[in-house]
Amino acid sequence: MFTSATFTVFLFAVTLTRGQIDEDPECRPSGPPGKEPECCTIPMKLFGDEVQEAVVKNCFDEAGMKRPSGPHGGGSPPTAEEMAAHISAHECADECVFKSGNFIKSDGGLDEDAIKAVIAKLFTGDWAPIATAAVNKCLASAKSGVSASAKCKSGAYQLSKCFQRELFLGCPASLWTESTDCSAIKARITKCPNAKVPIGHHHKH
Repeated sequence: MFTSATFTVFLFAVTLTRGQIDEDPECRPSGPPGKEPECCTIPMKLFGDEVQEAVVKNCFDEAGMKRPSGPHGGGSPPTAEEMAAHISAHECADECVFKSGNFIKSDGGLDEDAIKAVIAKLFTGDWAPIATAAVNKCLASAKSGVSASAKCKSGAYQLSKCFQRELFLGCPASLWTESTDCSAIKARITKCPNAKVPIGHHHKH
């Protein structure tokens, strides 16, 4: 059984594999993966135990998750076929994890009440209104972002991707690192809906 802590870790851990590469060169990170500055500190908790971590790993393994070929900075992006396969696998991996946490209803749709409840529990203080607005917006748009031909149609992938983006763009001033690089990253994320969101993690024990 998943805990809220595991759900939060899942939402942000997948940024490591969610590196969707936009065809527009201006939408790609300017440096190598993992080297972008931490512009916003997002609250999150660590895995409660190895069993929960194993669930996430197993879901990604079963879906055949792997990073698409091609550079993250410049050069040629992955082919359309590679990206379609990558997104399809991600949709199924994310859906698997959501099912494990009981965030998918019996009809295959997202359990909005359960998701809103865990977000309200995890995000407090300055983050509370930002996270609430983000999850409401992303739940409203998640289903429409699923392709008719998708194998896994719950919208879990679309939700978590949108949620990360909204948190980053809505980062409280007290937790935002003001710099030229971070301003440029925010401008890129604002312009490019598919750009990978760099997130700094503040681990709560």
